Amino acid sequence: MSPTNDLHSSSSVQPLISPSSKNSLNITLGVPMPTPGMPGAPKFKGKWVSDFLDLLKQHADSARVAHTLLPGYVLRYCHPKVQVVIGASPFLSGDDWVATRVFLDDLYGSNDTVLLNSPDRLHQWCYKHGESGNITSRKDVDKYYQDFTALSSDLTPNKMLANDVHLCFYRGIPTSLHAQIKKRIPAANHKTSSPPSTMALLKLLRAEFDEEDLDAKTSNVGVNLDSDSDSSSSDSEEDINKVVLTKKKKKPSNRVTFEKTVPAAPIAEPVDLNPVD
Repeated sequence: MSPTNDLHSSSSVQPLISPSSKNSLNITLGVPMPTPGMPGAPKFKGKWVSDFLDLLKQHADSARVAHTLLPGYVLRYCHPKVQVVIGASPFLSGDDWVATRVFLDDLYGSNDTVLLNSPDRLHQWCYKHGESGNITSRKDVDKYYQDFTALSSDLTPNKMLANDVHLCFYRGIPTSLHAQIKKRIPAANHKTSSPPSTMALLKLLRAEFDEEDLDAKTSNVGVNLDSDSDSSSSDSEEDINKVVLTKKKKKPSNRVTFEKTVPAAPIAEPVDLNPVD
């Protein structure tokens, strides 16, 4: 057989798997929809509805589930509180995925709104944190810095002057720490017109709670300093006994006492014992 005939014969060979078999094979190899509650499974609690719907659609595509069947999957991946709200919706029993998505976006979309930073919001938060906040460790310092950064980002220079942001950071420090922090601030920065920078204040705060500092306060770990509990208890009992048995010294009296004297017996004249003539 000539090479031309071989090429012609090989090109006319029919595939072993029919198109319908390919589809069946793809469906068989598809990843199943995740079990509700399992790690990685969609979970909707009332917030971030767009993320939930996107993830649900992604799992459906991986499992080769038709979008017309997706509305029926929504409820099983929702928190019980959400199920109470949307459980009777006709959208979830229908086959219109687009309409179901619009319904859920309209119902819960406002929960995903992120408040924009503003000077008033930063001032209010710093005032409350200064009055009722608590910083007792390096971890608390970093948490305060993180929260402050989230509220003050994008405010300078268009919405707020840099000095005002620095002043807010100082005023957000709990008032109980102001004395310790202020004594470390240069005198030139003691005015509201020229407060220390946020980073300078952060450095002072971290130094105040430096666990490697010689004067760092350590928490009570319940260490017993007595080497022998029996001996210590006996010693304490002896100390108590000493206190109980010790008598108070009497104060010297100022009264003058006289000793009673017994009069001596009178001396009798000697008796003459010579015989009488």
